[in-house]
Amino acid sequence: MAIRELEKISTKALMQRIISELEGLIITDAEGRYIYVNHRWSSLTGYTLDQVKGRYVREIVLNSRVDEVLKSQKFISGDALLLNIRTGAEVPVYCSYTPLFHEGEIEGCFVYMIPKSEHDSMAIPPNVTTLLEALNKQLLLLRPHSVLISNPLDNIIGDSPQILKTKDEIICAARSSSTVLIEGETGSGKELVAHAIHELSMRQNHRLVKVNCAAIPSELLEAEFFGYEEGSFTGARRGGQAGKFEVANNGSLFLDEINQMPFSLQPKLLRALQEREIERIGSSTTIPIDTRIISATNIPLRQLVQDGKFRSDLYFRLNVIKIRIPPLRERRSDIPLLIDHLLKQLNLRLNLQIPGITEETVERLMEYSWPGNVRELQNVLERAMNLAWFEPLEWKYFSDYFSHLDDPTALLAKPDAAWEPKKLSTLRQRKGAAEREMLVEALEIFHGNKTAVARELGISRTILYQKLHKYDLI
Repeated sequence: MAIRELEKISTKALMQRIISELEGLIITDAEGRYIYVNHRWSSLTGYTLDQVKGRYVREIVLNSRVDEVLKSQKFISGDALLLNIRTGAEVPVYCSYTPLFHEGEIEGCFVYMIPKSEHDSMAIPPNVTTLLEALNKQLLLLRPHSVLISNPLDNIIGDSPQILKTKDEIICAARSSSTVLIEGETGSGKELVAHAIHELSMRQNHRLVKVNCAAIPSELLEAEFFGYEEGSFTGARRGGQAGKFEVANNGSLFLDEINQMPFSLQPKLLRALQEREIERIGSSTTIPIDTRIISATNIPLRQLVQDGKFRSDLYFRLNVIKIRIPPLRERRSDIPLLIDHLLKQLNLRLNLQIPGITEETVERLMEYSWPGNVRELQNVLERAMNLAWFEPLEWKYFSDYFSHLDDPTALLAKPDAAWEPKKLSTLRQRKGAAEREMLVEALEIFHGNKTAVARELGISRTILYQKLHKYDLI
């Protein structure tokens, strides 16, 4: 049965087909104890499910590698061992072990086995291989509801509606091999999105190759993409060199800053995408390729097409699946999560021990528009951490950065009214008046109980007292 036919079968039906094809199958819990064995395993070993359920696998099969897989959380395929059966004899089999996870935690181990005879090879029978490949494809579709050992989506920090929508789009894009166009401002995380798409896709076991179209001189880009033969130009390497399309074959090619691609090279890229083949410079031999293109731009390509700086046919070829990454100013609620994540990363990388950041400082950072997005936030945090050394991050470690901005109007609200635009000062005053009124109302409702007021407003008592002092309410 072909895989395309198996795709129409439900995951449950596929499991049943696989179980019927295998000689033995067991499922364990996270401690390595039996929770399921199939009838063929029972017939082979002489043990029923009732006899082994709850017992450790190593008690029955002395050489089993279940414990090793549960500890390493890594797949083992085609391991030869002697299966201990109830009569005391040993049956040679090939075993494969797959760790099972739930919400990122190891949940158990899936083990299947094939009897081995003197004439058997280590290869799994083709019919079983076909079934397993189809099952893997089905399981990919279920990934939105599961968490991998190291889920690449975890690197995209945030739980705002905007970022959750982006994560859903990444999952959808990972299901196929269509070209993907990622649009987002500088520093918004386009490369993280590209990595997530590749690592969640069926191409994850092959390479993701990156080319920054803005970092390579235009005269070298063609050789970088398509490779060249020996002697094709002055300085060509002996033996020639494979291009990025060849290196990324069966994997993904990430074209960062595609908006910087020279107009003269665009027709050749279009041909490679349409024909799925390339020619090295200095050669007339075509090389078939199976490379998925993921491109990124910090300027909408449609705008460049309208300006005559980007070919419309190439744009439509790249723009099959489009993912727009929201700038940080559109998802301010993610800033506290990002700060927490970046503090942990930077403490490790810089060998620092910054214990945290004050709530007041977080609130002020959330008022900034962050034109440099997450990259700017990381740089600002790193700067403050070097100033604070081992202390919690307070606003004083950030104020100098914001006071020297080339464009002070980038701040929605600034703590120093001396250099704040008059319009924004009025907005801040109105915000303060509304905040004071809310505090007065809450104090009246809870009869001055500060703990209850802080809980109701969702702030700490420390922040509450700071605000009460600020508005002369205490």
